[in-house]
Amino acid sequence: MIKKIIALGFVIIFSGVSLFAMEVEMTLPSISGSYDSGIPAVKKLFEEDAVAALSRFDGMNKLVTAMSNATSYAADGATTRNFMGYKMFAVAIGTMGALQTGSFDIEDKMNKIEESQDLDFGVNAQAITVSVGANLGFLVEGLYVTGKVGSFSFNIQDFDINMFSCGLLAQYQLIDPIKTLFVTWKGLQVGTGLIYYNSKISFTTSAASISTPVSVNGSSASLVYDPDLDSKFETKGIKIPIDVMTGVRLAVVDFSFGLGCDINVWSNSDLTYKADGETRLEGLAITTTPGRAKVSGGTTGKSADAFKFKTMTGIGLSLGPVKLDVPITYYFGEGHGANVGVTAGIAF
Repeated sequence: MIKKIIALGFVIIFSGVSLFAMEVEMTLPSISGSYDSGIPAVKKLFEEDAVAALSRFDGMNKLVTAMSNATSYAADGATTRNFMGYKMFAVAIGTMGALQTGSFDIEDKMNKIEESQDLDFGVNAQAITVSVGANLGFLVEGLYVTGKVGSFSFNIQDFDINMFSCGLLAQYQLIDPIKTLFVTWKGLQVGTGLIYYNSKISFTTSAASISTPVSVNGSSASLVYDPDLDSKFETKGIKIPIDVMTGVRLAVVDFSFGLGCDINVWSNSDLTYKADGETRLEGLAITTTPGRAKVSGGTTGKSADAFKFKTMTGIGLSLGPVKLDVPITYYFGEGHGANVGVTAGIAF
């Protein structure tokens, strides 16, 4: 069931990918005789039909940008927002899922899929991220540094996803916490740093046959192409998160709040599509040897939005040194962007 759901999602996403700058390589089926229209003309007919079947519109720019933004959001795993104010060090492990969509109107999105329109929808996830933080107050009072590494690799037959991220962050306690018997205000902390992310998603499925009418030795026939479709989305980038955080602890329950901006100083995203399969002749009473055709193209050179303003919140538990946090971020701008995760760790 899980495989079917994943497969359906990626068939929907990649079924309408535009192949501008399409490249076609083909070997015609071999027969005893000749194509009456001539080999160049047959190849031209095939290329026109392949383009008509696979290149439905000019470009999937919205889809690629949305996927790029979601990948950038997912790189924030193992955040330690509710760990503010630890004395020596903190170690955390977390997961993060991310979404970017123009709207939550499912009917509208299904109509766009059916009409082969560009789709403003992107998802990604970072399954495991580990972060280690240290209080450098012995060097600069109120200074914390955090290093983090995340990796996610998942494969089910023809579906494959790999994501990697790493970062080095610094936080500074601008205003010290204020403690009472039951309530602690965690003060005000500002943070920034560098995060690198790299994601590759690929999916292979069979596509509907493409049939081109041809004439062979005076007889009508069809040149049939049965491709396997290999779709791949790859994005990479470097972002600078700027965060201003505060928080409140009520007994053992932590709440965090903040505002900030993610600056994608560099990113590149490519959505490529390859079709590879046999070409054969149908409708002839003679033996033929199949040929082969490869068709490739894609939407390339896109990037995540340069500036994504955000609001952050989270709720967690502090049981002595043991911490549990559920961080949530909402990104402003065109459409809706968000990430949500779970982080567990210790802080001393």
